[in-house]
Amino acid sequence: MTSSTSTDPAGGEGLEKPKKPQPGVHSHRVIFIDLARALAVVFMLYGHTVSALLAPQYRVGAWFDVWQFQRGLTSSLFLLLSGFAFSIATSRRWHSHLFLSVAFANRTRRFATFVLLGYALHFPVTQFAYLATASDERWRSFLAVDVLQLIGVTFITVQLLVLAARSRRVFTGVAFTLALLAVVATPWVWRVEWSRTLPLWLVNYLTPSEGSQFPLFPWVGFVMLGSGLGQLYARWGAAHLSAYATQALLLPGLALVALALAGRSFSVSLFGPGPPGAVPMDVLTRAGACLVVLAAIAQASRRITQLPRIFGAVAQETLLIYFVHLCIVYGSIWNPGLSQVYGPTLTPAATVGCVLMLLVSMVGLAWYWNWWKHTSPAGARWMAYAAGGLLLFKLL
Repeated sequence: MTSSTSTDPAGGEGLEKPKKPQPGVHSHRVIFIDLARALAVVFMLYGHTVSALLAPQYRVGAWFDVWQFQRGLTSSLFLLLSGFAFSIATSRRWHSHLFLSVAFANRTRRFATFVLLGYALHFPVTQFAYLATASDERWRSFLAVDVLQLIGVTFITVQLLVLAARSRRVFTGVAFTLALLAVVATPWVWRVEWSRTLPLWLVNYLTPSEGSQFPLFPWVGFVMLGSGLGQLYARWGAAHLSAYATQALLLPGLALVALALAGRSFSVSLFGPGPPGAVPMDVLTRAGACLVVLAAIAQASRRITQLPRIFGAVAQETLLIYFVHLCIVYGSIWNPGLSQVYGPTLTPAATVGCVLMLLVSMVGLAWYWNWWKHTSPAGARWMAYAAGGLLLFKLL
């Protein structure tokens, strides 16, 4: 990510590169985004661990209600930050994304890898030889869309959107518009019986009716919102972080929360009854809360000119942390997880111990892998190939 951009060759007004680091910016990292992603990683790790291991009798009281609300924000915050980071990274070399190139193909291949890893986590059998015996339930679980498929498909789409929009200003407007449309259209998209006309794998990208946890509607809205906010940051926010935090994050966040609270009374008349009709106001609440959190972090980071490298490492290696920690907590076709070994049977103290061990191990993994990639890129690349080959070999 970058703190600034040069003049927009596509016609938008860019921000001149500062001669010295601005508050909240260091090197090519946006400090408040690194802080927010580190916070989201902590939320994710302890949220999944508590969900998998804490015994039911302890899931009561005010703290559990707070935990549930915070857990609901985690995925929303991650997706918003992913869109923000993508947008900032794209702004660094905007002109290079306006035509098909090797860099464009490499980036697309990376996003396709997200989709592949998402499906790999839910592969229906432990070996390819058993595919013919996989149950219908296993196939449905395999075809369900999780956050990795969502991010991969969305980023490929956003990259094509950059190619079509060409101007940063146009891209920003389209991103915000698509975010709104994704949320507003969700109740109607969810009510359509897509399975009558579309294959199951495609239905799962549209609705949660067949088991998807992160269909495009409404979740793509968070990525688009983050993409638009990233462009605003690249245009003027890096040099005016306090104003950006207030005008682009805090005030819109409070407005979204207020709108959601006011809209709940007439959401049925607008979007219809049942769970689908409640989605738009729920999304507005989450989006607003995320923006308020980001505004607070941005204001707190204004006087910080450098973070310990560990924060940048965690922020850059969220994909690795996500994939590995899911295998540890929930298991995979390659290994049993803590949920298979213990299940929801642990006391709060034992659960906290597991959270701390998982947190320390994932932060250590992220730091070491990030350090290796920067000091020996070729060695890290071959290690990644070897790890992928080993996982594939175990399926043969």
